[in-house]
Amino acid sequence: MFFPYNPKNATAYARAYALYDRVPRQERLFFYSGGNDCANFISQCVWAGYGGWIEGMGPQTVEANRARIKSHIRMVPFVWYGSPDFSGSNKWCRVTEFYTYALSDKNFGPRAAGIAEGTWESVPPGIIREGDVLQLVVRSYIPGQYGHSLYVTKSGRTWDDILICCQSYDRLDEPLSWFAMQPGQYPRMRVLRFSGTSFNK
Repeated sequence: MFFPYNPKNATAYARAYALYDRVPRQERLFFYSGGNDCANFISQCVWAGYGGWIEGMGPQTVEANRARIKSHIRMVPFVWYGSPDFSGSNKWCRVTEFYTYALSDKNFGPRAAGIAEGTWESVPPGIIREGDVLQLVVRSYIPGQYGHSLYVTKSGRTWDDILICCQSYDRLDEPLSWFAMQPGQYPRMRVLRFSGTSFNK
């Protein structure tokens, strides 16, 4: 079945769960390691954008969402899936594997296009939209390798205007300028944009 991608639903999820330590335990859905969790969180946001998550934090809604996770609604079992008990599959919780999988040609699963890649000087901020996923090279992680992911919750004309949510470290509607002002640590960025795709359920 074909499902559209809804950035608004994904943004609502990102804002609800970005500061995970502040989410009451009874409202938590996925495994959270407290570190090295950025791609896991991004996959959760994308999953929500495809309709995996029913918006709301009430007890009945939380239980319904837990059942959807257990049933792999808007996931691809054994390939791209998350869990309340562990991080999930490699394509779900690793930065480079998520990127390669999202951009690959396939019958089922998240589908993205690479919109831009470059330095903070070469990528114009105005092309970034709500719902995009940004991946950053982190020099202190592995020089030259993409190692961090951010979810865009608000677009804008400048790095100050654009807001992101992420985990590792947890940030809620942080201006993207926080990263842009540190080109020595985050020298390059790439932009992924998701579109409608097919899932078995």
